[in-house]
Amino acid sequence: MGRSAIESRRRAALEEGNVGYLARRQEIIQAAKNVFRERGFEATLRDVAEVLGTDRASLYYYVGSKDELLQEIVREALARDIAAAKAVQKSKASTPDKIRELILSMVKSYSDNYPHMNVNTEDLRRYSHEKSDWAVEVITQTREYEAIVMSILNKGRTERTLRRDLPVNVSALALFGMINWMHRWYRPSYPVAPEEIARTFAEIYLSGYAAE
Repeated sequence: MGRSAIESRRRAALEEGNVGYLARRQEIIQAAKNVFRERGFEATLRDVAEVLGTDRASLYYYVGSKDELLQEIVREALARDIAAAKAVQKSKASTPDKIRELILSMVKSYSDNYPHMNVNTEDLRRYSHEKSDWAVEVITQTREYEAIVMSILNKGRTERTLRRDLPVNVSALALFGMINWMHRWYRPSYPVAPEEIARTFAEIYLSGYAAE
């Protein structure tokens, strides 16, 4: 069967949404997540197939490429990140404590979703120039997350638990820049635990931004 025929079958199966098909697809995505975490994004579909005890050709009925696997993993991770940020936003904690929780959730996302979030961060600039459904979705999710963070920072300024003499947009960029730079150095073997990384980031950030 040719690649185009397999692609047509895959699209039809996704549109139909059969429970068994979707469950197997999710199993493949989870297996890929584990393989990429252990071997890096240099791992291949053949590696994923071996873990699942099947052959690479059979995977194409469920996913079209390694890039599609990455996209699905990142889509799920971003959705969880947004849900976590919304929960922080709605909590009754003080704004500085909300920032601590946000930083912890962002650092944990890098840790739990390595290397997928690293690859996504590196490619984010390229996505912003693409018109594919995937690129649009990633940018939309990213903007939604940024808006939640901006809302939290603005509330802190209004309540005077954050400094009002610093531009909130620049302060937000400083926060994102600190976290997103992790893609350059964070690996699961890093000798400092994610929780301690988050605590360190929060102390550095809030030492300069929290109102006295």
